[in-house]
Amino acid sequence: MPALARLVTAAAVAAGVTLVPGTAQALDLPDLGSVGSGSTGGEPHPTSSCFWFGPTFSATDQNLNYAFPDSGALYWAAQFAIPDDARLVLRGDYAHARYQSLNSYDISTNSPTAALNDVSTVPDPGSANPYLPGVSRDTSDLRSYTATVLNELPPTDPATAAVNTLYAGVPGQDRTTLLYRLYLPDNGRDTTGDAGLPEPELHLTDGRVLTGESLCTAVSAATTTPRVDKLPLDTYLSLRDQPGKPATFPAEQRPMWRTFYNVPFGHQCNYLGHCDGTPARTGGQYSNIDNNYVAALTSRGFGEVLTFTGTMPVTPRTTDGQAATGDVDMRYWSLCNNESMATTKVVGCLYDEQVPLDSARGYTIVASLPEDRPVNATEACGVAWLPLSPTGDGAGHPDDGYVILRNMLPSAGFDQAVQHTRTPGDEKAVMGAYLPDGEYSSKADFEMRGCAPLRG
Repeated sequence: MPALARLVTAAAVAAGVTLVPGTAQALDLPDLGSVGSGSTGGEPHPTSSCFWFGPTFSATDQNLNYAFPDSGALYWAAQFAIPDDARLVLRGDYAHARYQSLNSYDISTNSPTAALNDVSTVPDPGSANPYLPGVSRDTSDLRSYTATVLNELPPTDPATAAVNTLYAGVPGQDRTTLLYRLYLPDNGRDTTGDAGLPEPELHLTDGRVLTGESLCTAVSAATTTPRVDKLPLDTYLSLRDQPGKPATFPAEQRPMWRTFYNVPFGHQCNYLGHCDGTPARTGGQYSNIDNNYVAALTSRGFGEVLTFTGTMPVTPRTTDGQAATGDVDMRYWSLCNNESMATTKVVGCLYDEQVPLDSARGYTIVASLPEDRPVNATEACGVAWLPLSPTGDGAGHPDDGYVILRNMLPSAGFDQAVQHTRTPGDEKAVMGAYLPDGEYSSKADFEMRGCAPLRG
């Protein structure tokens, strides 16, 4: 095995990652600067408890800016042990937001084991699920649900799975880790989308039901951030600074988008050129089962300005309280610029509603340092701007970057989503115009394009 390949393998082992084909979908920690604030329903709901830790976000604490956070998302974590023959019940309300879900995890690999998202959650009798197409999102009352978390493996036959049940059991694991995700609370709503956090109840075999501090004691709840592993700095530098490679390595003149399959495969492909095979999506880094990603390594060594052009899938426009979710291609889309696998920090993101579109849903996004932002890289000129980091990869390479494109919950008839890629290298063939094209230029060259306001 070549020395660099051994480094990749050693890093994977140190991180608890099994070298089998799988995804490198990342835990998205949020930046509250772009999500809902305030509340139309009185006092804001509590945002943490003895059971739920959070919300975690990068805007106010750089120590929480890791694992490639998405600025449109909020996360709460719960870590606990369900006593034998007990079951955990979560009672909650559907949030006034773009999306919500629960994922359970194998804490030895940070990979998801099961998920229960909004559209898969059946409402309580008399309530309605506002995430279903055609259902009013503005329903103020009767939007409750009840979910059950079991420390059991999912049934072999999915058809026999109980409704609204998260099978969180993992062989050899007596503790459970959950992540509760909320994307884009509506404007004017509080951090929880005016729903509050799901309230846990522990149902014991003797008929008792524990809540609050009694529940937290009984399940040994630990309100701490789940551990997320980064690529060790010396391993990263050995991969990045290979002798004889150009200063722009491993970026390419035309940004090369690659689907995330698993972290080790990504390292081998990006830095060693081993991109063949048929890796499967097994998850990792506290990935969200509903998200898939493509990513491209970038370098300012090719030009001050990186321009992305592509076609935007149809997504809901929910932040201003859209009445109902109609026919869409997918639930959520975003493009984020990040540092590197050594830091896993986000620099900035754009989500679908923040990108101006032409009449054919085409977009232009400019990525640059703030001081290199072209004067015509503005919404008024039909251009969205994505900031690059002055620290580059955060590991001594100020020109480097790592751009991630997210696709969430594509609709059944939309075949151009990341979720439909199957083998490394098929991204453009599958996604077509929905996979952005990238081009480097100078600031002056981009400004020569002038300003062409979009016309509807």
